[in-house]
Amino acid sequence: MKRPLLILVALVFTVPVFAVTGSSTPAAGSRIGVLRMSDRYSYGAEQTIATTVQTELRNELRARGFEAFDAQTTLDELSRGKADNADYYVEIVSSRGTNDQYGSVDVAAGAVGAELSIITSRVAAEVRLYDGKSLELVDPFDLHDDRTALLPTSVGVGGRHVFAAIAIPFVGYAQYRRAARVVARHAATLIAGQ
Repeated sequence: MKRPLLILVALVFTVPVFAVTGSSTPAAGSRIGVLRMSDRYSYGAEQTIATTVQTELRNELRARGFEAFDAQTTLDELSRGKADNADYYVEIVSSRGTNDQYGSVDVAAGAVGAELSIITSRVAAEVRLYDGKSLELVDPFDLHDDRTALLPTSVGVGGRHVFAAIAIPFVGYAQYRRAARVVARHAATLIAGQ
């Protein structure tokens, strides 16, 4: 009589303890598919941010010991098919960003001049982690990053009668991408549970 009672007591306490200590974060070496963004977000800045975050997120997850890959599908397409290629899936649900310019100052030295502006880049993304077998939501993350810097926005050369200037928008774009990389790094850290 004591032995069956002892086994029953052991099961009662073992199952809940196992359930509590089980982790929803992926273990190192897990296969994580990074899903593509839905077509409804396929315009301009939103798609650029999503693509940057997706690429950087794969790189960051690989650096943390996961087998991260481009799933080459969206969650909608995956839910209609068979979801067994990965242990987990990550989706960038929405992404948005702004590149705002505040004031500027022109500086010149001889025949060369430049315009310097304060540029603030803001990037935000909603990232969701799904179980690879059931496609149940494991964890949602709302992430954002702001970057502000004094950057050159145009350069010019000229002489006494002629002056030519050209805008250099890629400087602001580079800052925009840096903010997207920080968002991806933060997402990888949260997914890894570090």
